Amino acid sequence: MSRSLHILHVEDDTADAELTQDTLETEGVACDVTRVETESTFLVALHEGGFDLILADYALPSFDGLSALRIARQQQPDLPFIFVSGTMGEEVAIEALKIGATDYVLKTRLSRLVPSVHRALREAKERAELRRAERALRRSEAYLAIAQNLSHTGSFGWDVASGEIFWSLETYHIFELNPLVPPTLEVILQRVHPDDALRVKEIFDRIALNRTDFHFEHRLLLPERRVKYVRISGRAVHDSSSGFVGAVTDVTAAKEAERELREREVKIRRLVDANIVGVLISDLEGRVTDANDAFLSMLRYTRDDLACGRLCWTELTPPEWQPASERAVAQLRAHGTCELFEKEYFRSDGTRVPVLVAAAAIEGTRTENVAFALDLTERKLAEAERERLRQLQVDMAYMSRVITVGQLGVSLAHEIKQPIGAAVTNAEACVRLLDRDEPDLSEAREAALEMVRDAKRAADIVDRVRSLYQKGSSELAMVDVNEVIGEMVIMLQNEANRHSVSMRADLAQGLPTIMADRVQLQQALMNLMLNGIEAMNGTRGELSVRSSTTEEGQLLISVSDCGIGLPAKQVERIFEAFFTTKPHGTGMGLSISRTIIESFGGRLWATPNAERGATFHFTLPTKVMASSPSAA
Repeated sequence: MSRSLHILHVEDDTADAELTQDTLETEGVACDVTRVETESTFLVALHEGGFDLILADYALPSFDGLSALRIARQQQPDLPFIFVSGTMGEEVAIEALKIGATDYVLKTRLSRLVPSVHRALREAKERAELRRAERALRRSEAYLAIAQNLSHTGSFGWDVASGEIFWSLETYHIFELNPLVPPTLEVILQRVHPDDALRVKEIFDRIALNRTDFHFEHRLLLPERRVKYVRISGRAVHDSSSGFVGAVTDVTAAKEAERELREREVKIRRLVDANIVGVLISDLEGRVTDANDAFLSMLRYTRDDLACGRLCWTELTPPEWQPASERAVAQLRAHGTCELFEKEYFRSDGTRVPVLVAAAAIEGTRTENVAFALDLTERKLAEAERERLRQLQVDMAYMSRVITVGQLGVSLAHEIKQPIGAAVTNAEACVRLLDRDEPDLSEAREAALEMVRDAKRAADIVDRVRSLYQKGSSELAMVDVNEVIGEMVIMLQNEANRHSVSMRADLAQGLPTIMADRVQLQQALMNLMLNGIEAMNGTRGELSVRSSTTEEGQLLISVSDCGIGLPAKQVERIFEAFFTTKPHGTGMGLSISRTIIESFGGRLWATPNAERGATFHFTLPTKVMASSPSAA
């Protein structure tokens, strides 16, 4: 041996202990012996450790060898234990071997001690190596189980001759079977999808006959009609077993990914082939290398034009749209994508087509990109049509004002006649005062000032009427609603008198101003007030105009009359264009009024009064609206 053997010797007789050590060393076994003879010293020595072997006498005054053996098996089960005793019978020796002793040697036959020690050490070494191999095997099995679980791959063995099949735990998991159920071909086929069962059985039969490597895929039909895809691979083992070892991989996730990819490809292909969106592939210099039929049709080119290299989007882009295209190219170079932008292309006949363009760089290249072009021709035509309709609405609103003001001709003539007549009277008085022998300059001055005030009053009336006749775009400004109501009461006073109607304004103080077009607001309010006046013709009723605020902070304007009321079951229709209950009405007043109020972000509606008549309400927001009104 290359080093001294460390021996723990349980012996109470010093002479026997020395004899034992001499026997070992005489046979060439160098040893370092620690002798103990009590349980306590034995426990201390075991705890300190470092021993290669335990030798023990069977009987000691205060301790015994069997107790030492039991203690050693509990604390250091791998340490060899040999009884060296002179009083050990055969039955006791057999019991000791059963408990775990390595061997026993009688003191009268110490010649057997050295061979026994060599055998004990050799067996201990073999057991240690076996345990290390077992630990390594268990560790490998654990690693394999983790790897199989992570990769969703199980292993199997198949002895074709005996029909036995061996599965790893992961294979059981894949097939979702109880590990206590022995795997057989029948069990496997019961899990196979019915549509694949015949093919799988034929494959198994061919494999069993040919004994060659195999690879195939099939589906499993699991509880709750769930489907799982598996790939089976096996390699023939050419030994006495004539079987296979192999792997089962769950490829469901990959199959689902493939299916989703195919579906996306189909959708993209349908989009490309649908002749809705033009698709082109080009380099950053503008050369178009490929395009779908929609793009070629949009620009009225042919496949031959594309094949001959005649398409270059830089040449197809009008000069004024070149900066937009250059910005898109810069974005493609920097980020691989560009923002949506509008531009135009020249068609082959020189006409233009408006398009909405998006583009992205093709992965793996720095110069090629794919672009999508949506033809905006119909959208542009629709926008032009909407603008035409908006302008028509503006013209109709203007005509409505003209008609309304025209209907007030008698009242307006009377209203203008009053200040003009007063001005004439004051002018005549001024002349008379100046023609006296002693001109009364003070009185003449007062008459002249009155004449000026009368002329300004007439001018104010003309300005109010002229503002309603003005035709132009909507002009938003901060408007005092109470001021507009006051102006309308003054303007319509004579019209109310003609119909024997009195007017009353009940206006809340301190109302905030709003952002609106003053003329349009005057028109809407005038329509509502005139309707109320006409509804009470000859009844000596009262038209009431109120202003207040709602709980939400909006302005609330109410125009109330005590006339004929609202048409039964047709309350909402009164706001429809061309609907009227008047013999000579146009049916446009209320429709235009609602359009005006809604353009300011408000709402117009009507309610019947408790006794007679109706009340028209409209709200206006006190916050500035972002969009301008559409009526004018």
